[in-house]
Formats: sequence, structure tokens, C-alpha cells
Amino acid sequence: MPEAAIEPASPAAQAPRPPDVGLRLTREQREHVRREVIRRTVEDHKEMVKRSKDLSLEVILNDAVYQEQDRLRREKPGKETRNQVRFWNKVAHDFHQVSEAERERILERIAGMYVDEIMGYFNPVIHKVAAKILPWGLKALLSRFSPAAWLKYLGTRLNLEENIVISGPIDHIRELAGRATLIMTPTHVSNLDSVVIGLGLYLKRLPPFTYGAGLNLFSNPVISFFMNNLGAYKVDRRKKNGVYKNALKHYATLSMEMRQHNLFFPGGTRSRSGEVEQKIKLGLLGCGVNVYVSNLQQGRPDPDLFVIPCTLSCSLVLEAPSLIEDHLKETGKSRYIRVRGDFSRPMRVLKFWRDLQRMESRVHMQFGEPLDLFGNRVDRNGISRDAHGRPVDRTKYVETGGRPGHNPQRDQEYTRELGRSILAAFQRDNVAMSTHVSAFAVFDLMRRRHPQYDIYRILRTSGPDHSIPIQDVHAELAYLLERLREMAARGEIHLAPDIKTATPSDAFAKAMHIFATFHGQEVLREGPHGIYTGNMKLLYYYRNRLDHYGLDLSGPGKKE
Repeated sequence: MPEAAIEPASPAAQAPRPPDVGLRLTREQREHVRREVIRRTVEDHKEMVKRSKDLSLEVILNDAVYQEQDRLRREKPGKETRNQVRFWNKVAHDFHQVSEAERERILERIAGMYVDEIMGYFNPVIHKVAAKILPWGLKALLSRFSPAAWLKYLGTRLNLEENIVISGPIDHIRELAGRATLIMTPTHVSNLDSVVIGLGLYLKRLPPFTYGAGLNLFSNPVISFFMNNLGAYKVDRRKKNGVYKNALKHYATLSMEMRQHNLFFPGGTRSRSGEVEQKIKLGLLGCGVNVYVSNLQQGRPDPDLFVIPCTLSCSLVLEAPSLIEDHLKETGKSRYIRVRGDFSRPMRVLKFWRDLQRMESRVHMQFGEPLDLFGNRVDRNGISRDAHGRPVDRTKYVETGGRPGHNPQRDQEYTRELGRSILAAFQRDNVAMSTHVSAFAVFDLMRRRHPQYDIYRILRTSGPDHSIPIQDVHAELAYLLERLREMAARGEIHLAPDIKTATPSDAFAKAMHIFATFHGQEVLREGPHGIYTGNMKLLYYYRNRLDHYGLDLSGPGKKE
């Protein structure tokens, strides 16, 4: 690692650029992006062939055909599916019978098809309009309401701004946005995260970010119109072949080179278990180092890229029932059957926001300290600081023979170190809420009562026959709240206002109210013999938000 520099050479110390430079592309720039992504994707695969004795373009195309035909067999029938089937059937018929040069042209056509699907737009006028009308327009965007539903909700404005609490070094991030390209890396809780983040950025006068959104979110034509014009590009996680993954990687890389602020969820998908992410995907983070080196080599202005961790925390999660079912199905295999996700039901989404307002509950969007690509903290002047606060010259990290150069093995280790810093920020910036701590207390009391049970047997332990005295719950909560407040004082976690100073009984009453208001099946219920669980799986989901803090099975009632 580079030594601390007394006088850091920091290109980020130059005069700030306008925060939205490069986000809106002209038609010529878009065509350049298309051609360049195709070129890089094809060159990547040709380079793979050169390096391997067993690989050829024929093998690469065969894998793409197999993966796509297999995917399309599971797709719903329709015009788009039929067109794709015809395309891939033609590729399957042609690529075995042609020359290597013709296979290269087939590869170009495949890459071009993928780029056309992936590519997003950005319209600043639509961005401003969407942000202003979102509290009203969410109803229209969700569409398919019955006339009766419209009459019921027409007079109710969704005050989304009042339900989103945005914290962290906002001014610091805003200044860095004018000096460098930012990569925001949020945790992923719900399909509503993109809406929350987009509105949060607008409310805090931060620049818009381009981001990858699941292709399924573009199925509604109205939502698709807005997302296409708000900087979103499409990501289809059903496509597993290397050509698609390469095209997606090069598209994201090129957007960074063009100084577009990027947002991606490094966890890859929503947290099914309810935990704060413990593992992240490093692919796009690794692209950042490559872009930084290329920027330095080519003498581009504002060559730096900084990473902004962002932790989203919610007292309620719209899709919690289906998410925990998915998690348990994966870990428990045949014991669990998947249920339908709530995001597909528009009325359920609207009810979620209305219930948040009625319960005075909040979604917390906590920005972490900006990081450079090597995991160092970055100050407001764009200078990297090591763990002791000493300035560090970032350019020294990527020098090879005294000049900026690519070194895949070295750069992968830098990216792993950055990943560790992001995960630490996620854990540190998590916001504990009454639903989390109450679920944690009751769930662990139940586990302590049945130490012989594994997790799957515990999840079937619910109902009045398994009541816990309310005084035991309050005692456990008192212990947990004291521990969490000590941790918050050390900067190891954040606390929502409803538990910063709340008594155990008040915190538990708030959680009971929140659970009962939204979830159809009661999560917790008070009976004549104490507290019992109505849905142990949901309790487990919310409890998991406080996992990995060393709190489990450590309360006052712990059996020695």
C-alpha cells in the first residue's frame, strides 16, 4: 500500500464541475456508446479466445444460444418472446456453418441487441416533473385501479417526503459531486428503494444518478416511460450468458468514463433474510478502478471516482412475507413454498405508503462517509485519508513502473478492500427501529426457551400455547435498548427516534401497533397469558435486521 503523502497530488482539488455534466447524452453520444459497448464486448471475447486453447467464438456463441433458448422456454408467450425465439433459432442455425469472421459479426449483432435493451435515457425536464409530482403521481403510475379505489384515494396526497428521513454528510457529498464521478452503493430492502433514493436525492439537491433497474419494473408502460427518462438502464437477471454480462459491464463502465454518477445495489438483489448485507458483488466496483486508471492514462479532467455507501432502513417492508419465504425456501429447500410478492399488487403499494403516514413511521436513508476506490475516507476537499487521518496520494495505488497502469490481480485486491469498507459502513449506518428490536427480543426469548430446536422448528413455534410473559419481554427489551444505546454512542449503529429514549414498554407498544396496522396476519399479539407470535417467519425477518451485532442469546434471561 502507498505511504502517506505530505503533499498529496489530488486532481479532485481542481475547481468543481457542474453536478449534472454528462448525464444527458446527445443522439451522437448515444450512438457512440452503442458502438463502443459492442466493440469492447467483441474485443473482450476475442481476447478470451486468444488466451485459451479450449475456447473459440463457436463455443462462446453456443453457450449464449443454449442459455437464451433455455430461458425463453420458461418465458410467458407473447410477441416479444416470439421475436427472441426467432432471433436465437436463426443464430443457432447459422453460427456452426460460417467462418470465424462471420461468427464475429453474429457476436456483434447479439451484443448490439443487448445494448439496445440495456440503454437508458435521461431527460432533465421529466426528472424535475417526476420528482415534483411523485407524491401525487405514484397513484397513476401504479395504474389498474378500479374506479372505486380511485374514489377512495383521490383526495389523499401521498406525503412521501414526510416518510423519508435523510441523514449523513449531505453537503460533503454535494461538493464531491462537482469534483468527481460518484458511485452510490445502497443496501437493498424493497422494490420501492429506487423510488425512495430518487426522491431523497432530489430533496437534498444532489445530482441524479444513472442506475440499473430490473427489467420486470419496465413492464408497466407508464412506469417504463418515467424510468427510461430518469437515467435507469435495464438489467435482466434472467440472462446468464457471458455476452450479456460483458455488454452490461461495458455499458456501466462507459457511463463512468463519461462522468455519469452511477448507482448500483452491490448486494445484487433485495435482502431476502432481512439482514443488512454481509456479502456484496464486486464486479461493478472493480470497473471503477479500471475507469480511474484509464482516466489518468488519458489525462481526462476530474479523473477521480468516489464511492458513497447508503444504508436504507425501514420499520416495515412491503414485500417482507414473500422475501422471507424466498430465503427460507432457499435455506430450508422443500420445507417452504414461495408466495406471491406484494410489489405486483398496486393497491398494496399504495396502502403501504398510507399506513406509513398514519403510523408516523419512517424510511431512513443514511449516507455513509465517502470513500475512494481503495477504501480510504475522502474529505470535503477530495483528499483521501488513511486510518490515522493522514493524506494519501491515490495515484500511487495504481502506478506500474512509475506510471498509471492496469494490474488485474492488484486491482482485485483493492476492490476487495473497498468491499470490506462498504460492508462496515452498511453495518455502522444501519438504523435500529422499534420493530427490529421488539422482534429480536421476542424471537430470542423463544429460542432460549427451546434450545433443543433448530431454526426451522422454532419457526413453527407460534400461537397462544407458546406465550411469553410481558414482563420477560420488557426485561429483554430493557437489556437490548441499553446495549444498542451504548453501541450508538460508539458509532457502531444508529437508533431511530422512537427508541433513542423510549421505555421498553413504549418501544414494544409502538412495534405492536406498526405490525398490526400493516401486515394481514398479526406478527405479535398480546393474550391473557402474555405475548405470543402469529407469524414467526415475519418476526424472524424483522429480527434479522439486528443480526451480526453480537446481541443474540445474550439477554438477562440467558441460560448458563
